[in-house]
Amino acid sequence: MLLTNANIYNVETGEFTLGHLLIEKGHITEIGPGAASQSQSIDMEGSYLLPGFVDAHVHLCVDTYNPDPSRPWPDAQPATIALWAARAAYRTLLCGVTTIREVGGWDYHEIAIRDAVNAGSIAGPQIFCSGKIISMTSSSTPYFPGMYEEADGPDEVRKAARKQLAHGADFIKILASGAMTSSKNERADAVQLRPDEIQAAVDIARDNFTHVASHAHACEAIINSVQCGCASIEHGSFGDEKAYKLMAKAGTYLVPTLCVHPGLLDDEAFASQTPAHIRERYSSLKATRIENLKLARNLGVPVAMGTDVGTPGNHAGNNLLEIKLMVHEVGYSPQDALLASTLSGADLLGRAADFGSLEIGKRADLVALRSNPLADIEAVDSLDFVMKGGVVYRDDCERCGKDRPGFW
Repeated sequence: MLLTNANIYNVETGEFTLGHLLIEKGHITEIGPGAASQSQSIDMEGSYLLPGFVDAHVHLCVDTYNPDPSRPWPDAQPATIALWAARAAYRTLLCGVTTIREVGGWDYHEIAIRDAVNAGSIAGPQIFCSGKIISMTSSSTPYFPGMYEEADGPDEVRKAARKQLAHGADFIKILASGAMTSSKNERADAVQLRPDEIQAAVDIARDNFTHVASHAHACEAIINSVQCGCASIEHGSFGDEKAYKLMAKAGTYLVPTLCVHPGLLDDEAFASQTPAHIRERYSSLKATRIENLKLARNLGVPVAMGTDVGTPGNHAGNNLLEIKLMVHEVGYSPQDALLASTLSGADLLGRAADFGSLEIGKRADLVALRSNPLADIEAVDSLDFVMKGGVVYRDDCERCGKDRPGFW
């Protein structure tokens, strides 16, 4: 397949170049200026071509239309959860996210979805899974009975990490601090897993050539996670200068998850049905998070885009809102936000050689926008074309014809 007359984006230089892009056997084999001749060429009509987006923080298996996370999946059959996750994966792909890091599934349904996508049975993005989240004994486990694996002490953490890998997890996720979407007895700014427990998880991940993602709102939890060698800090809400400087020096990625706030708070009727203590936490924390994330940005902390799809009101398919929030609320430049949403996410996954930028030899994961996102980041809303692995899954302008894969 030859795509011509396209403005092709270089994520590292932040420049568009008008030219063509040749795709063979699911990979990019040629990029060049001007036009190129081939019988099956497709005129992209000056669209802006970017790598497919990478969302580094997703929960596919949670009903985001349920405003009360204390009652997840009431009376649901297991297959209901699996079908929800499959449809969430499909919606994620169609919005332009061609790779996700699934950071806490539900009884391993998400791993079955990943395997079905890889087998070509259903359509979805590339999915990298953590399995269940390793947590200390917690009052919030009833909120997420299919998502949490309780473990206390280094030996139990090691066993829990090995269990996730045995179920097919691609990496490990831990709770180093409390969570916002949790019981009244849990605080997001409190430490949970201790350094020796975090280190146990990191050691098992390294033994198996993978990494640990650390849920860490609390400042001390951030510091503990960085010092133990976690690859990423999820949320990072209460960090300070010391914590963020440690992250910058170690090259530890921050995954900010700004979408949680508008997801819950923008619809007042929806928010009013959420437990009061959770609603109040989301409202009171928003300004603090944004100011601290600005500090992290100014201190040079590397960032990978992540939405936390799966929190109340934070729906699959709305993932690109995170890119706009990074620009409008935290002050990232469009170029930096696009880098965080493409190559940085691939690098966090250890797969920067495979995808994340439009380069010869990489997977043909790409999207097309009708307008230039460097001029106005709102251009991500003009996305009308999605390709994954050389296969077109969305083409609103029908440039590639109508014979495209559906969900099944």
